[in-house]
Amino acid sequence: MDKKETLISVLKSLKDVNLKNIMIIKTNGKLLANNFPDKAINYIKNIVKKYKTIPVNNYVKASVSGTLKLILYKIISNMFIICLAQEEEKKVIQKFKEIYKKFSYKLIELYEQPKKEIETKSSKIIKNIVFSKANEAGPSPIAWIPENLNEQEKFEISAKSILVLSAGFDQTSPNRMDNVSSIIPFISLNCIGLVYTFMIPSKQARGNYYDAAITVLVKESFKKLLLDHLERLEIEIKEITKEIINGKTPKYLLQILKQNLDQIMSEKPESPKTQSIDNYLKKLMMSEIKKIQDEKPYSTLLY
Repeated sequence: MDKKETLISVLKSLKDVNLKNIMIIKTNGKLLANNFPDKAINYIKNIVKKYKTIPVNNYVKASVSGTLKLILYKIISNMFIICLAQEEEKKVIQKFKEIYKKFSYKLIELYEQPKKEIETKSSKIIKNIVFSKANEAGPSPIAWIPENLNEQEKFEISAKSILVLSAGFDQTSPNRMDNVSSIIPFISLNCIGLVYTFMIPSKQARGNYYDAAITVLVKESFKKLLLDHLERLEIEIKEITKEIINGKTPKYLLQILKQNLDQIMSEKPESPKTQSIDNYLKKLMMSEIKKIQDEKPYSTLLY
């Protein structure tokens, strides 16, 4: 799908919730889709500017009048979906979560440019993420973070993740390495690895499956933090493996995984979480938002 087709698909996915108006906007203020009236746009842009650094898969909200709520949901690092909703908040957020799982990888591919990672507390903890697959020639790295990871490290991580772990499994078992996680040391890299192995169905593979692994390396000094968050990390990785099995692009899926793991390792609240829009901005918007006409998602204007 191209950009326009993807945005249309996102908007169509919102049809079954009672939304009066919808906007899709980048954090730099560029509108991608909108059916809010012109007078409301600048007020909403002020809120986007103020909250553009909230974590992905989080949202901010304001009660406008009665049951009417303005909700700003961050779907990828540089994009919000914004709506004026009459619907129950829980139902709207559940729909956003579904859209996040279905479209975030594609939106990252289309709208996020590769950039140098900003060093944060969590980026100091997570050193590398590598997706590996065992093909006819042996274990090979398929996608990795950071992009400048050197060849020797990529192949060392890939080989150790699959070969060392596969030695402990019955190779005749049809589910020999499916959805198994292990903690193994990478001494030469001064790291501890969380290795999640899974199997990718393929008629071309011997036994109709390729052995595969996602390996998350953290610095040795953060081993306890890794173990403390192990269950949540495994859940996030498992979700990404499902998308890989379904044929989604690994490069962009690892970016999503990195965002989610950074959030967990930084000990931020489980997503999605809500923050309330401060009173100043809420008052700033009230008079304009109340004037918004009742429009449906399918009438939203694409830019």
